[in-house]
Amino acid sequence: MSHARRSYFSSLLASAGVAVLAAGALIGPPASADDAPAPLPAVPPAASIARPSSGAAAATNQFIVKFKDGAATVPAERAKTYGRAAVKLGSTVKDLRATSGGARVLRTAKKLGAGDSAKLLASLRADPAVAYAEPDVLMHPKVADPNDPYFPFQWNLSQQTGGIKVTRAWDVTQGAGQVVAVVDTGITRHDDVNANVLQGYDMITDPDEARDGNGRDSDPTDEGDWTDPGFCAADAAATESSWHGTFVAGIIGAVTGNADGIAGVAPKAKILPVRAMGPCGGFTSDITDAVIWASGAPVADAPLNPTPARVINLSLGGTEACSQTWQDAINTATGRGAAVVVAAGNESVSAATSEPANCQNVITVAASGPSGSFAPYSNFGPNVDVTAPGGDMTPAPGGNPDDSVSGGILSIRNDGATTAQTDSSYYFAEGTSAAAPHVAGVAALLMAQMGPTATPAAVEARLKRTARPVTGGCPSGCGAGLVDAAGAVLHINAVVAAGDLNGDRKSDVLARDNSGALWLYPGNGSGGWLARVKSGTGWNGMTAIVAPGDFNGDGRADVLARDSSGALWLFPGNGRGGFLARVKVGSGWNAFSSIIGPGDINGDAKSDVLARDTAGVLWLYPGNGRGGWLARVKVGSGWNSMTAVVGPGDMNGDRRADVLARDTAGALWLYTGNGRGGFSGRLKAGIGWNAMTAITARGDFNGDARNDVLAVDSAGALWLYKGNGVGGFLGRSTAGSGWN
Repeated sequence: MSHARRSYFSSLLASAGVAVLAAGALIGPPASADDAPAPLPAVPPAASIARPSSGAAAATNQFIVKFKDGAATVPAERAKTYGRAAVKLGSTVKDLRATSGGARVLRTAKKLGAGDSAKLLASLRADPAVAYAEPDVLMHPKVADPNDPYFPFQWNLSQQTGGIKVTRAWDVTQGAGQVVAVVDTGITRHDDVNANVLQGYDMITDPDEARDGNGRDSDPTDEGDWTDPGFCAADAAATESSWHGTFVAGIIGAVTGNADGIAGVAPKAKILPVRAMGPCGGFTSDITDAVIWASGAPVADAPLNPTPARVINLSLGGTEACSQTWQDAINTATGRGAAVVVAAGNESVSAATSEPANCQNVITVAASGPSGSFAPYSNFGPNVDVTAPGGDMTPAPGGNPDDSVSGGILSIRNDGATTAQTDSSYYFAEGTSAAAPHVAGVAALLMAQMGPTATPAAVEARLKRTARPVTGGCPSGCGAGLVDAAGAVLHINAVVAAGDLNGDRKSDVLARDNSGALWLYPGNGSGGWLARVKSGTGWNGMTAIVAPGDFNGDGRADVLARDSSGALWLFPGNGRGGFLARVKVGSGWNAFSSIIGPGDINGDAKSDVLARDTAGVLWLYPGNGRGGWLARVKVGSGWNSMTAVVGPGDMNGDRRADVLARDTAGALWLYTGNGRGGFSGRLKAGIGWNAMTAITARGDFNGDARNDVLAVDSAGALWLYKGNGVGGFLGRSTAGSGWN
């Protein structure tokens, strides 16, 4: 790329008002200003990008040492080795524990720099009793950035404050199978997007506006929207072609990981270019037909769209109230399952003045800059649904304007001043026209992740619920906040009441998101949560997660998890919210439709497990207190009529562990434990529980010394049902949102 053109992409043109003609209102094309070339900053060399060290002397205060067979079982021999190493280091060395592989974990009294680490390792490795010694390196979660060379300039996609954090969302979905329509000026060929572009359509009816010698046809190529002086209005200046549709398409669907150019928000989605705007803008009649056609609905003088869009991007607008023509088109599209995303406009006024941003059933998008703060040009107000990166290239006071270029949004464009050239170029720009396609891309990720039944309303709700605050606040109205792709896509799919996992004597909860990350939500003892902490990754391979209490007799709460092969694994808790090395404690557990951790159900002061097989038989697996089992015992049948079974501990105050179960009618039943592994009877504890997508229990969450129940409803609200100590509930209160 030879240079970046500094452009201001408006979603509105209000130069002389909106002309109302027989064919409908004329929607303005994207305006641009200050098109002087500006140099693109040099791409940072790969060596400057931080990577984890692989050196043997990595700084740490913890080390792993494997002793040879003779010395491995003799503590005195190991102590001699540690002593010699400690003398050379001038610090004490403590033997912490054994690993599952038979090595020992050591810790020094102080954290060592790379040099001292190397000295310690050299001393250990020189000892004839040592098989190997290596640093116990502290690992950190890493989000893999794509290899596109200009990705370092895409702050808008990054984990930074102003970015939408899309790389984490890509761990779950990149939008495969989704079609995003870009209703705009058409598209030009570009090496960084061609592979993702479908056959679109040209909806411009006027051959003069179309510049291709005819009216509507199957070629959506952007013929250029340049103008001579006075071409669109008597006092209008000459303009160069904006290649606006190409720029928008690049933000959504640039090919990613191809070692070329930039990355797109939804790089596995397909772009459907629908041309509806020419040099003087586009008529409402053409644009609304384009929206209808893009959604897969029939349009009289065009063939049926063979690839209907699930998302439609409209980075355009006019200054009118929402017309019936617009509303009908939007309703048709959303009724067919397409989310319609619209730019709010760039006039620093209420978006209520901008059509179609002021229509119903659209997702109206305002713009933010690199810091996450509201962009100074963006429209605002109650019509805004969410905010997304649109860029801010405002020069610092007294500064060089070229220095502010990289505050814009980088995307693909064409270098032709009037007609398209054959090169593939990249430019920075700013505007709500750039903000909207970020949201359209995230909507495509959500459509892919939520499945074919996902509705536009559900996508909008998820975007709003997971948005984060705009930096510095937004009293003028920025909608729900800044779109967060990772937050939207990485939803919770398992919730487990885990007892006290972090050793603070308060009940905690584990939640798994659909990337496989396991999160610890430490209870605050009064019905809420402290800041969540990641407890592990790779848990999406587990088909069941159970918290049995202390299963191995070390006084710490543990977790059991079943993998897809049916193996049951014990993850011993370390007492600080994490886990020691896992241990396999059984196989064949995929024969069970439900696994429950009720605590001590048979009165032997050891944690047990209940398991329901596919025939509805409930089995008690008594724990032996050492991480294994005694012989299983049948404790009931007919349990396949229950849609949820949980072990809440003692709910009725008799100091015996109980079980709660929900039937198909939504009634919640309390099975009172008899203290010998069975039940003395059952009582109805509530109705209407079929509204809950998850029920979990065991623990006192509100600090009143009575066991409670947690439940997640279909909207993602987490409810705390406060136990009354006699088998029922005092009431419920919200304990969080976004738990679906």
